[in-house]
Amino acid sequence: MFNGRIKLFLAGLLLASVAAGQNNPPRIGYVDMKQLLDNAPQITLSRESIDREFRPQNDNIASDEQRLQDMRNQQQTPGSNSTTSENRIRNLELSINRRREDLRQQILFRRNEIIQELEGDINLAVAAVARDRNYDLIISSPVIYANSTVDITQDVLHYLQQQSQPDSN
Repeated sequence: MFNGRIKLFLAGLLLASVAAGQNNPPRIGYVDMKQLLDNAPQITLSRESIDREFRPQNDNIASDEQRLQDMRNQQQTPGSNSTTSENRIRNLELSINRRREDLRQQILFRRNEIIQELEGDINLAVAAVARDRNYDLIISSPVIYANSTVDITQDVLHYLQQQSQPDSN
């Protein structure tokens, strides 16, 4: 149903331009938002920031994972107290799994928060590139098909790279 609305809108836009006496059909472009969100320098910097923010927690989990492996290896040695050791191993393993899942959720929440903050900047960049190149309409992904001749994703990435330069402000 959504694609039908887009087609109807595009047909209306085309008819409106013809009715207005324009000889040129409207210029339509396409932007791959996933590619922008994966490769925009602002997003890359945010990923590095998230990594720094959560590195201590990740390092603690990794340290406990190593300790867990050492405990498992020690349990294999003859003469070890297996019941106490198994309980300690199980408790540590549960703790690691809980903390790993909690960390994953925190990172996901933080990423989504940053993407929402940068979404406005990305939309402004798309609009700026569209205006500069005289596009009438920009469609963002997901779409079923977009010819590479209408794809302005690289132009928007270039614009975002220029905006991320310290001397661009």
